[in-house]
Amino acid sequence: MITSLDFLKVGQHWPPATETNRLEKYFTNKRIFEGEHELVYKENFKRIARHIGNFEDIVSYSVICNFQKLISLKIADFMLGEEPIISCGDDNSKQQIAIDKIKENSDLINTCYSLAIDLSRYGDAVFNIYKDEENKGIIDITQPSFYFKVVDAQNIKKVQYHVLAHKYKKLKPNTLFNALFNDDNQYDDFLYVEIHSKGYVEKITYKLSKQGYIESVVEQSDAIETGLDDFAIIPVHNLLTSDRVYGIDDYADLDSIISELEVRISQIAKILDKHAEPSMQGPETALQYNKATGRYELKVGNYFPKSSKEDADVSYITWDAQLEASFNQIEKLINILAVISEMGSAIFDFDNKLGTAASGTALKRMMISPLAKVNRVRMSVDSALKKAIKLCSQLGGEDIVDLSKEKINIFWNDGLPDDPKEEADIYNIRTGGKATISQYSAIKRLDNLTDEDTQAELEAIQEEESMSNPFNKINMFNDNEVVEEDE
Repeated sequence: MITSLDFLKVGQHWPPATETNRLEKYFTNKRIFEGEHELVYKENFKRIARHIGNFEDIVSYSVICNFQKLISLKIADFMLGEEPIISCGDDNSKQQIAIDKIKENSDLINTCYSLAIDLSRYGDAVFNIYKDEENKGIIDITQPSFYFKVVDAQNIKKVQYHVLAHKYKKLKPNTLFNALFNDDNQYDDFLYVEIHSKGYVEKITYKLSKQGYIESVVEQSDAIETGLDDFAIIPVHNLLTSDRVYGIDDYADLDSIISELEVRISQIAKILDKHAEPSMQGPETALQYNKATGRYELKVGNYFPKSSKEDADVSYITWDAQLEASFNQIEKLINILAVISEMGSAIFDFDNKLGTAASGTALKRMMISPLAKVNRVRMSVDSALKKAIKLCSQLGGEDIVDLSKEKINIFWNDGLPDDPKEEADIYNIRTGGKATISQYSAIKRLDNLTDEDTQAELEAIQEEESMSNPFNKINMFNDNEVVEEDE
């Protein structure tokens, strides 16, 4: 926990000791998300080496079960798979036009999708509001590993400063030739820092020693106005308690379960590979010496006479794997994973429940646990996103008005597919069998047609109905008779 800006003074080590564990967790979870499990779980597997002497030879890490990545993506899908509706005023009001413009400038939905993934894998995500080179207000996100929160020592919920900081290297003067040989001594280490307070940001560049200590200030700006009446940095946390400054990620509780799954599945794969090539047994007379290789070889397809009744038959050696206990353990671990992750078995479709034609209501019941988990994350994102939009509107721009005093509504969807038949039955019951949609709208929506194509289709339907109506045929026959009499 950081309670002052003293960690940025000359002589201090970077990163601060209080933040080391958090940054290491971010780095580890990034590796897990990207599938580098053989590196992350190497220490976890040492306990098995106590029982299996040649553990490194037996387990090849050939199977990576990246459930963590799947969980993060599913949370983001549930939140933003169906685009939320962000509204403020009427459709053609200045406020709504401003929101639509901010969404377009910031690619807001995709930005929020990445933010949801960060919340799951890191436990933290960070909105950053700024004005870009084209003078447009932008809602962006930054890496949580760049973010450091300075809080009040008496109340950790009260933020004094938001700090963004990252290291970078710069080639020393006149060392271009040596740099081609990747000599790290030819580079200087620097630290770029932004200190955000309400309405202002201060930018500082420090020089670091090779040991990671702050040596000197290279460049420092005065406090720069951001054009906002609040912090330009908005942190979002996954699960936050009263005694925590940063959020809890979704991966920590699953590490032991998934590492065990990967070990067991990899062991089974290794055993099956080892016994994939069948072995044979038989008498010595079945072997023939090969002068080219210098080895005795079995010539399959020939006749092998027995010298005596005691000689063995030439036959394949059958092998009973006895892997039932391993598969039972895997099944139990997967069930535990479904509970601990709060995603339920339906999200992974382990027992093929989703392969059946489940109704919309049944599907939502199976998804109660993951939807509750997503809703918890959504509550944090909802307030932060509203605040980000209001702050971004203060930066102005084309067709953008100040929304800081406006009420912004965000209507989130659950990300599950709709059941049109079930919805139609509900509408039918509630309206007493009356129509709730016109034929024109039904054709346009179901067939995804343009207005012109929809009108043409509707006219064709009406013409066919007219031709198939017997009364219309009689009228047409009578009309023809009248015409003939007139002639």
